Amino acid sequence: MFGLGGLTWVVLFFVVAFLYSAVGHGGASGYLALLSLHDIAPEYMKPIALVLNLLVSGMAFIQFYRQGHFLWRLFLPIALFSVPMAYWGGLTPLKDLWYQRGLGVFLLVSVAMMLWPRDSGVGQGTSSNDGDVSNNGGGKLWNRQTGIAAFMGAVIGYVSGLLGIGGGILLSPVLLMIRWTQQKQTAAISAAFIFVNSAAGLLGFVQQHTPWIIDSQKTGGVADAEMAGRCAFGDPWFAVVAILSVLILPVLLGGFFGSWYGAKKFDQTVMKYILCVVLLIAAIKLLLP
Repeated sequence: MFGLGGLTWVVLFFVVAFLYSAVGHGGASGYLALLSLHDIAPEYMKPIALVLNLLVSGMAFIQFYRQGHFLWRLFLPIALFSVPMAYWGGLTPLKDLWYQRGLGVFLLVSVAMMLWPRDSGVGQGTSSNDGDVSNNGGGKLWNRQTGIAAFMGAVIGYVSGLLGIGGGILLSPVLLMIRWTQQKQTAAISAAFIFVNSAAGLLGFVQQHTPWIIDSQKTGGVADAEMAGRCAFGDPWFAVVAILSVLILPVLLGGFFGSWYGAKKFDQTVMKYILCVVLLIAAIKLLLP
């Protein structure tokens, strides 16, 4: 990471953060791809990607929120069910690559459906609804659309925590395909969704992989206290912090400029094609061994 190609990798992380944040994403799938190409150990990749995800998605949310694209009533039922499921997913060790390959196929199908020409009058949740869940069900606190949003959040949240991503690459195409939101509204909701899911997934991962409490029956005395300290704060976490110290600045800059351009400069058509490129990159990364 710090050798001859170090500058190239820093630039690539900047580009990934810029591209993903322009559509309200945190960039976890891109970061994971770059880390895997550079032979970073798998146990380091997930926490690094989630921390970077938190930073970029947080900045993206602020930019899109300031421009008035965020929809609280659609976000809340999705997030309330996604956060505990993302935490549970973070606690679950991923043992089978078929999860990743299935996700890659799903993303490819999503790109194809987003690019497929459709009649603007077809489908539910068109732009006239603007993603307001109160439009269906006469303003009831719980209605059919809210229930669908909650179920969608739970499923995507668990998969997000399982794979170490924020879930925006799953949520964005679904919202657009069912036409509950416009492009920039999708970006705003996805950014907030990614932020809360990344925090929950990171918490679950830390609790799963850091033995903060050592079983007293298996340990005892000074030697075991030293083992506890080494497990909690030793080499693995030192490596994570060291890598993050190099990547945080370029990722922050990429996230800031990308989300600024996405929220203010890019039109709806440009946003759609950028999102398709992002999803295609993520799909290729997930499908290739």
